[in-house]
Amino acid sequence: MSPLRTILLLLALAPFPLKAATAEVHMSSLFLIRGEQAMMEVVIRGGEPDIAPQTIPNVAGLQIRPLGFGAQPRFAQGRRGLDYGFRYSISSYQEGRFTIPSFEIPLVSGVAHTKPVDLEVFDEMSLEWFTTRIGDQDVRYAAAFRATKASPYVGEKVPVELKLYFPVNQQIEDWGIPDFERDGLSAWRFQPQPRVGRATLLGRTYTSVSYPSTLSANRGGKVSIGPASLRLQTVQFDALNFGQHFFEAVTLEIPALPLDAKPLPPGAPEGFENAIGQFQIEAKAAETDLREGDPISLELIVDGRGNLDTLNPPKPIDADGWKLYDASAAERGEERREMDGTVIFRQFMRPLRAQSMVPPFRLVYFDPDAGRYETLLSTPIQLNVLPSTAAPSAMLGAPQALPMPVEEMTDILGILTEPAALLSGRKPLPGWAWQIVPALLALVLIVRILKQRLAPKLHRHPDVIARAKELHEVEKAASEQVSFYRAAGHFVERWFGNATDPTTQEILRKRDEICFRPESAGAPTPRSERQKVLRALRRLAVPLVALSFTLFTGQARAVEEAEKAFAEARYAEAAKLWLESGPYERLSADTLFNIGNAAYRLGSPGEAALYYRRALERQPTHPEARQNLRFLERKFGSITIKRPDYQHVLARVPLALWKGLLWGGGWLVALGLLTFAATASGASIRAAAITALVTGPLVSATGFAACYYYPDDARFAPLKQQVVIVADQAVVRTEAARNAPKVIDAPAGSLCRLLNRSGEWAYVAFTNESRGWIPLSDIEPLLPDSPPAPPKVRPRQSSESNA
Repeated sequence: MSPLRTILLLLALAPFPLKAATAEVHMSSLFLIRGEQAMMEVVIRGGEPDIAPQTIPNVAGLQIRPLGFGAQPRFAQGRRGLDYGFRYSISSYQEGRFTIPSFEIPLVSGVAHTKPVDLEVFDEMSLEWFTTRIGDQDVRYAAAFRATKASPYVGEKVPVELKLYFPVNQQIEDWGIPDFERDGLSAWRFQPQPRVGRATLLGRTYTSVSYPSTLSANRGGKVSIGPASLRLQTVQFDALNFGQHFFEAVTLEIPALPLDAKPLPPGAPEGFENAIGQFQIEAKAAETDLREGDPISLELIVDGRGNLDTLNPPKPIDADGWKLYDASAAERGEERREMDGTVIFRQFMRPLRAQSMVPPFRLVYFDPDAGRYETLLSTPIQLNVLPSTAAPSAMLGAPQALPMPVEEMTDILGILTEPAALLSGRKPLPGWAWQIVPALLALVLIVRILKQRLAPKLHRHPDVIARAKELHEVEKAASEQVSFYRAAGHFVERWFGNATDPTTQEILRKRDEICFRPESAGAPTPRSERQKVLRALRRLAVPLVALSFTLFTGQARAVEEAEKAFAEARYAEAAKLWLESGPYERLSADTLFNIGNAAYRLGSPGEAALYYRRALERQPTHPEARQNLRFLERKFGSITIKRPDYQHVLARVPLALWKGLLWGGGWLVALGLLTFAATASGASIRAAAITALVTGPLVSATGFAACYYYPDDARFAPLKQQVVIVADQAVVRTEAARNAPKVIDAPAGSLCRLLNRSGEWAYVAFTNESRGWIPLSDIEPLLPDSPPAPPKVRPRQSSESNA
């Protein structure tokens, strides 16, 4: 791909501008008994409210009153900036269904419109009462599922609540999560609202708790949600022990709610798939100026109310002449629970021939309120297509575009046995070692320049010349002991007579012992002894260090035992043998990869992902570790860093090579300049120097661009702050307490950043910008501070999701 096409593709992948300000409505409950109060909060996102007073709509039968002191600012969750909230109380003494219409919120930069809200007010006599026993007393309560529609269409998303009324004199520590049955429908998990209310029923005061969710029927006919059981944790006081309190659990039973689901009417127009609700569609292009054959990136924005979480992407009305890639929806997170909102599809298209516009995209949906099908078309996007700069193809027609194959792994790759690299037996050469060669060349050129410029002005000291000359005479002395040691002793006495070095003193002692004994005359000097004396006389600055090679017999035995344990399904023992076979900092990437495989077979996918990441930290291009890590993240839905395709292409080449190109280009320029300074005008080598001066900057620019865009997890967080979820399903909470509200479920192998610690809890940030508190036992650092313990089977936590 040409550099221009690469730049255009990167621009196409860039994010789109931020959306305009929106107004969201959050209700504490959609089902109220007569006289009960609910709180409505209007949240402004992406804008600042005006100081003008709000216009509250008048709804017959409802009392809507503002609370607080106007707009209350707060930090936006997962984004920069501030959100603003307006609070209202809503109550009614009239039974029936009511609709709070859309109304305007004046902003500094315009206005924002809210969505309509439907709610129901019912009589307390319609409640069904139950009795449970707490200690030695019977407690009456009312609980029921309530839905906004008794006869929804199949696939229609309908708000539903579990409404609970419990005596106010009973103190509740934890309201729990209901465990419910479903027959013919799907429903999200029911979670209690953080705000509890008060209601008067039959002359007594009760605590009102709402568990909101949504449901959709999967078939026509009779369907139902429930029955359900709900476990509460109550606080009881012992009067005989001076009011000391203790916890007592109680299980409540909630009856089922039957519904009559209606099938969609026949006669659906062409293009209808599964959209049910009321929607709007808009198409945006990241770039409208492109060359023939270049892809175009679109954002298909579907806004409205309905089954946004299961919506299929819109399709163009005429795809002839286009290669369409599978559209992907942006992650909505907890917004998937909501019926109102926006879903954004990212669509890539490639023209197969000259095109002047992007065709309109069609969304066919069924409106359950109106009972009819509707068709929406996006506005076509005009294109400015420039001629292609690529060479014309020799083929007569456009080649068939085949889908890119994806990995269809159903299991991890096996352990590595050849070669059995248990430990790094020797330290590899650093990545910059190759620079020694150009550095030596540069040094030779610098010495040549200095010799040419400075040699005539420099003169060696006579003593230096004489010392070198006499040392040369010692080296040429006869091999017999008397002649050799006489010459060596004379050299030492002349130049090192006052030295107290043990080596020189030993040479003099040996001279006196040999030269004055008649029987030693004519005896040859052993070659090793002669070389030893000459080395001492040369006074080498750096002594020679003999290299020692250690036979890793014990390590080879550990490899065999670990592989045998792995083959016999003794995975915990195999991981322990690999991990304890040597110091952790010397374990090779292959060994860490094998430990990850043992952890996976052991039933600890989180620790498997941890050791795959540790192997990649040790060797970033380890292909087996990267492939197994992709498999785990895809299988368990781990929260990790999403990278564009071009970064995966760059990662196929080691980062050291790209850095080598960066430095290599610099060395080419330096050597080219030094060559011009060291050679005479007209020298033939200057032609090579000119080539180096031209290609050097291009090579450096290529290396710099590759290093800049090279995938690096350290940009998300420094390696010392990176931690990995090792629990099977960790629960991230808003505070450092197990009864705090949940933020998100973190699957095994998810990558996060450690921000703070408090006791046995850690405050972490994920790659999807979610933050929260998690037990320290559920995470492990990527770079351990001490030798890590072997992987182990972790107890599975009970899931809190009923969805």
